[in-house]
Amino acid sequence: MPVRLGFMKTSYRVRIAGSGYGYGVDAGMTEPGKELEKEAASARLKTTLELDGSPVAVAVMPQAPQDLKRWRRKATLCIMIQSARRGAAFYCSGGSIVCGGRAHLGMAQSPVRDLEGFLVNREKLVASRAAAHRLLDLTRERAPDRGGYLAFAPLERAGFTPDVVLFVGTPLQIGRILFLDAFETGEIDTVHGEPLCSGVIAVPITTGKIGISFLDIACRAFGRYKPEEMVVGVPYDRLPRIVASLEKSVAGSAKPNLILKLLPRIINPR
Repeated sequence: MPVRLGFMKTSYRVRIAGSGYGYGVDAGMTEPGKELEKEAASARLKTTLELDGSPVAVAVMPQAPQDLKRWRRKATLCIMIQSARRGAAFYCSGGSIVCGGRAHLGMAQSPVRDLEGFLVNREKLVASRAAAHRLLDLTRERAPDRGGYLAFAPLERAGFTPDVVLFVGTPLQIGRILFLDAFETGEIDTVHGEPLCSGVIAVPITTGKIGISFLDIACRAFGRYKPEEMVVGVPYDRLPRIVASLEKSVAGSAKPNLILKLLPRIINPR
């Protein structure tokens, strides 16, 4: 059982470094007057939501960052996300990405010359070229045009300002994130998109909305995601209100009304 330390609760202004957004919240065990940096935000999110791994900070850049190691091998974006989730910080160029993800993010042409044919005949994801054409048209519309480099890092290690923060989790954890985001507005503001890289990186960048991916079949296999996992991409400038809601919302650590606690027992008595 986790130990609760008896620190005095203090109110302060939460500000995610680099975002320009600030929110007044109940700081809990945080020292008075201290800004909430990415490291602190990541720790609170991981603890409250019981995440397996870290939130992943991602940025599309026009030039290679000087303070990150370069990804040295060819890989898919779904593999890179998993690596950053487990603690690695790095950048890659479009040439390091061996899947259509580099095209979906507007970084470079797809390495597959006949991608429509590949989706129909090799991957067997769609039934016809017409269906593949529609799918690819949508990803092209959503592709950002910000540069040929991608930076990845666990949120707590990100020395750059992310465009988007990715969360890998169960439907329960992802649902909590959506309600934390909607706590002040009452608006569930999301877009579902596949494949993964388009849905949770490109969509949040180009629309400003939270992107949801159920993990397309190839991505799930390459990245070795669990059957129960899915991913959301949160625009970085929306992360402060999620963090600010953690102690206020029942989707975070706020205690629900007694009837909500008893309801499962009433519905499913033992």
